[in-house]
Amino acid sequence: MGKNGSNSRFFKIWAITFAVTMILLCLMPQPNKNESVMTYDEVIVAIKEENVQKIVAQENSVHIQLIMKDETEKTATIPSLEELSAVLLSEMENGNQIEFEIGAASIFASIFSSLLSLALTIALFSFMMRRMTGDSNYSVKPVTSKVKFSDVAGIDEEKAQLEEVVKFLKNPQMYAVMGARIPKGILLNGDPGTGKTLLAKAIAGEAGVPFFQATGSSFEEKFVGVGADRVRKLFAEAKKAAPSIIFIDEIDSVAQNRYSGKSYSEQTLNQLLSEMDGFSTEENVIVIAATNHIDILDPAITRPGRFDRHVFIPKPDVIAREKILRLHARNKRLGNDVSISDIAKRTVGFAGADLENLLNEAAIYSVNMGRRYISASDIDEAIARVLVGLKKGESAITDEEKWLTAVHEAGHAVLSAIVRPSIKNFGISIVPRGNAGGYNVFDESGSVYNKKSDLLQQMQVLYGGRIAEELILGDISSGASNDLERASKIAHMMITRFSMNGSLLTKITAEANFNQQLDTKSIDEAEKICRENYEEAKKVAQSHTDQINKLAKLLYEKEYLSQQEVDAFIKQNF
Repeated sequence: MGKNGSNSRFFKIWAITFAVTMILLCLMPQPNKNESVMTYDEVIVAIKEENVQKIVAQENSVHIQLIMKDETEKTATIPSLEELSAVLLSEMENGNQIEFEIGAASIFASIFSSLLSLALTIALFSFMMRRMTGDSNYSVKPVTSKVKFSDVAGIDEEKAQLEEVVKFLKNPQMYAVMGARIPKGILLNGDPGTGKTLLAKAIAGEAGVPFFQATGSSFEEKFVGVGADRVRKLFAEAKKAAPSIIFIDEIDSVAQNRYSGKSYSEQTLNQLLSEMDGFSTEENVIVIAATNHIDILDPAITRPGRFDRHVFIPKPDVIAREKILRLHARNKRLGNDVSISDIAKRTVGFAGADLENLLNEAAIYSVNMGRRYISASDIDEAIARVLVGLKKGESAITDEEKWLTAVHEAGHAVLSAIVRPSIKNFGISIVPRGNAGGYNVFDESGSVYNKKSDLLQQMQVLYGGRIAEELILGDISSGASNDLERASKIAHMMITRFSMNGSLLTKITAEANFNQQLDTKSIDEAEKICRENYEEAKKVAQSHTDQINKLAKLLYEKEYLSQQEVDAFIKQNF
């Protein structure tokens, strides 16, 4: 039965329940408007003062009627008949004789009360059974993707790996003749915003097949069995529409390692494993999944025969960023002073989604400023918005706080220029944005591997702001909290992931107890690394206090220094 039929059935159940409730309320004895209402405390006082002649009550009811000695009638609500009976028995033993009458409840009221309880029980039971045996309203409708490979830029090698999937969906016999088997599943792994969903849609768009999209979290409900039922329905619909593609985003939310102690979806995972085992390549259904955390997935889901092929989608390098920017700039009106290649160099660490958002923010800001074209200053503002947040008002900080921020950011810049002169500084700002009072934009893209010396230098630069405050201001502030956290994280990774402290032990996937003990033992080692590099950075800063002070004054005056201005300062003062 469809959704409308299901809703109609439940409407009827609740309509009947409501009608029964109203009839029962009508049949219940209503107090006479001429009667006065007493509280229970007033009833007890009237009884003890021997003002009550008769009390009339009904079985299974907390409402009573009192006839006073002066023949007036009153009503009251009592906690229970048992409690009232105990009070009356005690009074009668003391000579206070009160007529107490308990009448049988109305036969109609009893019948309707029973019917009401039965109706409510049936309605609740029907609802629970409906949720436990499956969700009849859940369905995944296929869509025809209009995304093409030409709409995906910056991941050319990854696209090449997936082109054969498109060929298979278009011409499966070409592979069958050679005895080749196309992968049943493809697992896309990468940071958020790198284009995993877009790539899956492009595969479906190029092949021209129905595209079934779901998220791992959509399979889970509070009731056991709902997730497994939804998985069955998804695969059944995909098989009917074959050749087709099933795309499951955030699969880690439903396919965590069952032995990690953190899996809340084992029944759903088992159903997913069963479904992927249950269809063959002749059915022309390919499952594509995406995750940001491949390390926590259950080994059974990643083995050959299920997700045979793993494709890592990296964050784009400078060449890829330029391609992505040119793709998203096709419908943007860029001014002559805007250089796409320059933007690509300044957006280190940006994913594809970040770059699209950057150009969109620049376009919005340009319109708000009344310009007909996006200017280089609009791009600068957009980069700052994406990296840090919106600019705060001029009254956001005092002059004292402004000077502290200038000293802090100057400390970072000077330390970086000394300990790692090859790293570019794209700009320094002390304009408050978001949660940050100021910021440096360093080119920390690095290489494929993180060398120990690079990580130690990065820690020293992070400590530069706190050290500059200590040397020039004679005090320290809470502004370095994020720097300290990042430095601590680097030290922790050096020990627990990269074995850069002399030990060869590292964290092991799905070994929670081992990892916890390693974390505990690594604290002292991490503290040692942090302390050594703080002292090393302090020595560098002490020998360049004049440069820090001079740069801080320039920052205080101008509030923002571009890459060219930073380069010019370094050239003149070092």
